[in-house]
Amino acid sequence: MSRRTTLAALAAVTALALSACGGSTGGGSSEETGGSAAADGAFPVTIPNAFGETTIDAEPERIVVIGYTEVDTLLALGVQPVAFQEFVTFPDASVPGLGPWAEDLAGEAEMQVFPVSSPPGVEEVLALRPDLVVAVGSGIEQDEYDQLSAVVPVLARPEGSTAYLVDRDDATLAIGQALGKEDQAQELVDGVDADFSAARDANPDFAGKTVVVTLPATDGSGGYSAYVTGDTRVSFFEDLGFELTPGIADIDAEGGFFVTISAEQVQLLDADLVVVLALSSVEETRSQLEADPVFATVPAVQAGRVIYTDPLSGGGAISYNDVLSVPFALDQLVPQIQDALAGS
Repeated sequence: MSRRTTLAALAAVTALALSACGGSTGGGSSEETGGSAAADGAFPVTIPNAFGETTIDAEPERIVVIGYTEVDTLLALGVQPVAFQEFVTFPDASVPGLGPWAEDLAGEAEMQVFPVSSPPGVEEVLALRPDLVVAVGSGIEQDEYDQLSAVVPVLARPEGSTAYLVDRDDATLAIGQALGKEDQAQELVDGVDADFSAARDANPDFAGKTVVVTLPATDGSGGYSAYVTGDTRVSFFEDLGFELTPGIADIDAEGGFFVTISAEQVQLLDADLVVVLALSSVEETRSQLEADPVFATVPAVQAGRVIYTDPLSGGGAISYNDVLSVPFALDQLVPQIQDALAGS
């Protein structure tokens, strides 16, 4: 599947409004966002990736992000890129392209935003004169990597990883290493681990329960989309102690991040907890599925073990599942999970 085909699938699955946001290019230094400088002796650094290795000779100052959630990690490390790839469109965002969990960390300079509907080509990226391209969470492949890396260091996904499915910790630590901020990156990872640990300790009944994350298919088939192992949404619930329901875990997604379940296969969606991502609003999605006689046959649905997440917490925060969005998602969703399980 090509990068643009996969992006089209991503846009369809999340079913969020797409809008083209833009701005002038700005600086990328840590001083602009109040972050600390790179550690002494951090450069030069060489980082292996799926396509070769990335050597960064000095602290980057003009960073272009083409991965889908890395802007959050850069901002958390006190670095503002000159441009970044939009992942989810937030209609009410005070800073275009950023979730509410990241807005306060944005610096004074405007950042150019590559709309999710129109990811940048090689020429557009290079026109911004970057000294580092961050592509960990992108769909970049060897050809595009070779074209970019002939001109500028490219931080691509780690060896052995799959496009769009890089582990949160691995991505955070790789970015920290590229910016000369490994210790800060580790602190961010440890902070999120502590947040999840606290949530698990407070909710021991989450452990070992099964979960499915789904939404109505947007192709008119009358079926459903369900996310698979390695996807950020599934990983969020696994970090809370849940396990992906076997019916979905056993399906080969062929390198993708979701599978389509037909109406005849609907029982594969049964789990201790069914998480439904709202398409445009919770009310609209709930009404659609509550009127769906096929979905109503799922035992978990009959038992009321369903939560409907709004586009901000579901399509946004758990889809990002990064060091900034996780605390927001935990605050929003843990009470809903508790209520759903208590009512079963």
